[in-house]
Amino acid sequence: MISAKIKTIPSLDKLDGYIVKNNLLPGEIEGLEIVHYNIKGENDITEITQPDFYDVLLSLSGEATLNVGAQQYNFGSQVIVRIPYSESYNIKITKGNDFSFIRLRKMLDKDDRKLISQNKGSHSSVYIKAITDCPAYTEDIKSNKTMNRMLLSEGLVPRFCMGSVETEGPDVVGEHEHAMLDQLFLGLGGCKCTCHADKEKILLTENMLLHIPLGSKHWVSVEPGNTLSYIWFDFFLTIKGQKYMNEQHQIKDE
Repeated sequence: MISAKIKTIPSLDKLDGYIVKNNLLPGEIEGLEIVHYNIKGENDITEITQPDFYDVLLSLSGEATLNVGAQQYNFGSQVIVRIPYSESYNIKITKGNDFSFIRLRKMLDKDDRKLISQNKGSHSSVYIKAITDCPAYTEDIKSNKTMNRMLLSEGLVPRFCMGSVETEGPDVVGEHEHAMLDQLFLGLGGCKCTCHADKEKILLTENMLLHIPLGSKHWVSVEPGNTLSYIWFDFFLTIKGQKYMNEQHQIKDE
């Protein structure tokens, strides 16, 4: 298993403003670019998107404003955003504020673009939700006390889905494997759980990004008094492989 740590920038706190960006786990998953931004003070970022990729944003802390076309959105902490397909956007931070977020840029192949062209309406609007407002789901490998949320469901971005898992120890996410996707875990606040993959294990903590090897048998355990709290990112090898999402994850009725 390979991991990276998302870093704050305390050494720059005395500056009035800055933008610091770091590439996370470069080259680990084909067709994926992950960039972490730390921003302070009066700053803004404009992204010019292209038809060969999709951008998904995940805010970690702070407050900002997201501008897409003529629309403006509050972009607070612990919010997920799917930018409309091939539409540019701007993130603005006002004076005195700090903001930290991850940009996940998923490259698209010809089958992805064909799928988008067949359903342009569902790819033309902003999808934005606080993590706590995302729908809950159940899964056989998780206990009844686990709170699971579907952050980015099948169909919002071809071959890319996201969800969150939270529970208190003692508890276990049961052993399983998936040959149809690459997976990342991001530890959230207070997370302290152990990820096992084949014969390896690693302690997943807050702000750690972990790559679960493709096809490995893996499971997660959390000891009494500790918290399991992470976001999972699934990157499917094929569009057909996405059927795994609806087969294994049962969305709860609101």
